[in-house]
Amino acid sequence: MAIFVTIILNLILLSESTVQQSLSDPLKLTRINDTIVIDGHVNEPVWDTISPLPLISYDPVAGLPPTEPTEIRIAYDDNYIYASIRAFDSNPAGIRSNTLYRDRLTGDDVFHILLDTYNDNESALGFTITPSGAKRDATISNDGEGPRALNADFMTYWDVATHIDDRGWFAEVRIPFSSLGFQDDNGRVEMGLLVQRGISRKNERVIFPEISPNISRPFFKPSVAHKIVFDGIYSSRPLHITPYLLGGFEQNAVMNETENGFTTVDNNTFNAGFDVKYGISNNLTLDLTVNTDFAQVEADDQQVNLTRFNLFFPEKRQFFQERSGIFEFQTGNNNRLFNSRRIGLSDSGEQVQILGGGRLTGKAGSWDIGILSMQTEQTDNLASENFGVVRLRRSVINPYSYIGTMGTSRMNTDGSYNIGIGLDGTIRFRNSEYISFVWAHTLDDTIDNTTLFSGSNILLTAEDRSRQGFGYVTTLSLAGNDFTPQTGFVARKNYYQVAQELRYGWLPGGNSSILLHTLKTGGAFFWSKTEHHLESAEISTDWNVTTRQGAQFNTSVNWNYENLPIAFPLLGRTIIPPGEYQFLRMIASYQMAASNLLRTRIELDGGTFYGGQRYTLNISPTWNLSKHLELEASYLYNLVDAGETEDWFTAHIGQLRVRTALNTKLSTNAFIQFNSSADIISTNVRFRYNFRDGNDFWIVYNEGLNVNRDRFQPVLPRAQTRTILAKYTHTFHY
Repeated sequence: MAIFVTIILNLILLSESTVQQSLSDPLKLTRINDTIVIDGHVNEPVWDTISPLPLISYDPVAGLPPTEPTEIRIAYDDNYIYASIRAFDSNPAGIRSNTLYRDRLTGDDVFHILLDTYNDNESALGFTITPSGAKRDATISNDGEGPRALNADFMTYWDVATHIDDRGWFAEVRIPFSSLGFQDDNGRVEMGLLVQRGISRKNERVIFPEISPNISRPFFKPSVAHKIVFDGIYSSRPLHITPYLLGGFEQNAVMNETENGFTTVDNNTFNAGFDVKYGISNNLTLDLTVNTDFAQVEADDQQVNLTRFNLFFPEKRQFFQERSGIFEFQTGNNNRLFNSRRIGLSDSGEQVQILGGGRLTGKAGSWDIGILSMQTEQTDNLASENFGVVRLRRSVINPYSYIGTMGTSRMNTDGSYNIGIGLDGTIRFRNSEYISFVWAHTLDDTIDNTTLFSGSNILLTAEDRSRQGFGYVTTLSLAGNDFTPQTGFVARKNYYQVAQELRYGWLPGGNSSILLHTLKTGGAFFWSKTEHHLESAEISTDWNVTTRQGAQFNTSVNWNYENLPIAFPLLGRTIIPPGEYQFLRMIASYQMAASNLLRTRIELDGGTFYGGQRYTLNISPTWNLSKHLELEASYLYNLVDAGETEDWFTAHIGQLRVRTALNTKLSTNAFIQFNSSADIISTNVRFRYNFRDGNDFWIVYNEGLNVNRDRFQPVLPRAQTRTILAKYTHTFHY
């Protein structure tokens, strides 16, 4: 609480004058009239008329000149932003170009471009290119802070070509203005720009502009981008229409009429629909979808739940990716007022057909705007539902602060409803220090007499985001027992929470083999809001080391306390009775440098667990045999004794991903998983031919196999489900 009082006094006494902003003059980019052929050779004479950006090292030692000559240039014309890199290399054989697979970075050398297109210091688009020509496009939200601030599932339209020779590697990039949202003032457009060259074998990153080594995650932070100016750029109001056709075959095992066995039911599938994207203005985009299908989406990662709370799964469906950051409204940890996975997926994970919907996103003046409405079809077990979201947010006080509001609704045709409202804000009051607040409240037709605090979730956070020197995160939160966002996600409610984290980071610099040390300690305490006793607590101390070559080592000691009000089943194997429990765990992990073609991450976790013990091994090797083939595996092994008497059992998850790419357009991804807790083996194989951005042909095969068939009677079938689907999407540009 003392930290919050201090912050409030600072805000009153120091006000806006304490915010140290980078007020360097905007860079006016070169406008060109010459034609640039996107072939990766960077040999057009016009490139040499453009001054290269001044680059400086950030890692492994900030402030030094680049060890390899690098020329990055940016230009534009009426329709496109152009970028090029001449990445000279004294050892061309050491250039890392590990994969041709799109949206997959595996220790490659990179050319990275960040554009804060709305110039709001909070959101951005990232474009990353590897020497092989593989590309990744991503959205960035919340100024790069948080585990989901970078969304690499986003896709837009842009072109890239690369070339490698005995001098180094070279790339040319063309990004249409129509793929960007921006605001113009009579043709004058201001954005933020950050560029980076990554030299993987040296773990070296050279950047523009120069960024303090005290800044955490600098390569994805719009707030540190340099301002750039375009003249004579106006909205083109593009229209993209993307229809799809889907056909295939599905088999499902269902109980027979006498309920003494299973029979296989075959179904042929045919479906069609379309998406429309229309630029209402240069800064507002309307997306419409009809009969939406997500057949090509990769399967979720299997998880083992060794807690009494629900697990969170991230959104992977493409329609919900664009500007998804504007719809973020987190109320603590993974809890959130809106979670797009609730749309089109039942609570059991079964797909529910989306009949259609629309989304309006963009910016109007200082306001970020996000509006979404989706309608699902009626099934035998579920009524047709409408999901609605309205999100507004605007800058206040300084360019690095905002306040916002959100409203959500879930309306069923049977008359049931759930409404959510909320307010949030983040204020940067000094250098790297921020204070944030969130208030959310829900109303549900199944809950009577919801009071202000019983139906609310309140969160206050103060933090210093610097990675060097002392930093902190202080959290106070409250969640009522009636807080039920049916459009969102809640793992835990009915609590008061106090949490404090203190950390110290230092950069040895010089010739040290260590790049960064971070020492962290803290705790989180949850009290029952109704019973007023301590319900959960965790105190931990962590030490993290990052080497100059990019390897990481982490060790921590955790003390946990749980006061269970009621019993809960653990993996359906054992019942944890009510009572008070304390456990002490030790965790150690090591991750090899990403530049290694064969690399792994290994984690060991062991200690007491409820009335017994738990030991965990997690190993995740990856091997890039060539840029055409990558093998990625993981194995999670849990040995658990959770009872007062010894009753050991194991829980395993094994995963294997095989990624192949003939070139940057034709690829396959085979994903096989084994989950011993669910006794299943699942297979998801996706073949993709990407003719160009927006035009794709997919073949998708899914299969679910029962492993322990005798766990139920009648005996389960070997194959529970099997599908093969072909899908073609084609985008028409107007």
